[in-house]
Amino acid sequence: MSLNSSKRNFLKTAAFSALLQMSGIRGVYAEKSGTASPIHVIIPKEYEPPVEPADQQGLTQAVLLYISDCYRGKKLPVWGRPFEDVNLEKRITNIVYWIASGIKEHRNIYPIDPAWVVAQIMAESFFYEFAISKSLAVGLCQFILPTAREYGILCAGDRPEHGKAPYSNPESAGKAEEYYRLKKELQDCKENDAPENMLTIESALKIIAKGDCSTQKEYAGKHLNYLNRLHESDQKILTARDQYRTYLQQNIIAESGQEKDIFKDTDFFREFDERFTYKKPISAMVQMLAKGLKSKNGNILASAAGYNAGLSRTEDSGPYKPYGKIPAISETATYLSHVLVNHYEIIKRIGE
Repeated sequence: MSLNSSKRNFLKTAAFSALLQMSGIRGVYAEKSGTASPIHVIIPKEYEPPVEPADQQGLTQAVLLYISDCYRGKKLPVWGRPFEDVNLEKRITNIVYWIASGIKEHRNIYPIDPAWVVAQIMAESFFYEFAISKSLAVGLCQFILPTAREYGILCAGDRPEHGKAPYSNPESAGKAEEYYRLKKELQDCKENDAPENMLTIESALKIIAKGDCSTQKEYAGKHLNYLNRLHESDQKILTARDQYRTYLQQNIIAESGQEKDIFKDTDFFREFDERFTYKKPISAMVQMLAKGLKSKNGNILASAAGYNAGLSRTEDSGPYKPYGKIPAISETATYLSHVLVNHYEIIKRIGE
């Protein structure tokens, strides 16, 4: 799937103001000739992120103002609840604090703009700690189980006690493992067991038109058996996925029937699934982005795209190899578009 021209043009133009400020060069450009290019997608290694308490407060207020301007009187994305019903101030204050902490912790890898990280979390989950995607990405930073484990983040089902009472629906604690195992088996099947010369609609129509159906009956049967295997595997994968999602959703519900409180029930989430918490996932996200920036020589677009689609998909060749590329994936193009706009809208409200 290739990027359409409108999305390409958007990414080019949106980078104008969003990344200009991130690179810490707005003041420099004010002093230079108007002939200098305003587009900067490379964060310099010497960039000093604004992470002091006053910076955190300004960023928090800018994010809140942006959301208020867009969603006052409306339902929030992901949450599905009215803006007025969600305590975003407490959440974003804590999120910005842990972003600043993560940036300080991983500064030796590569510096990163805290406003960019908060803009990216907004695109990932809209600050909803209990967000669970259809691909089983969980929490603020939308970590899937394998990546979370790589960064030392506890996931539901990792411990034997997760499959026992008092956890709700304990028999589904291992469904994430089943989900990933079935996905691997399906991929192996596609790579190793696919019939040679797979029938296409065009080739099947040619066989029918020539009246050769009887001679192709055995091969068509093998083809149908293979497709049935794929269908059965898909159904098993979806069932395991849905059972694990239900397991997660049931365990974030308190006895009152409402969602548990991420601030009051922190101990529960630390023992159940740390992807629902703030500190570890945000630190891991900052670390991943910093690694991406280092790998791509400061290219924030390639780093962000790598977080969304996998860093290996941003590989390029020739003179572009050191900086990587935005992969030709529609979802990633939309994702980057949203992050760029979020960053621009947040930055312009700092100090208001």
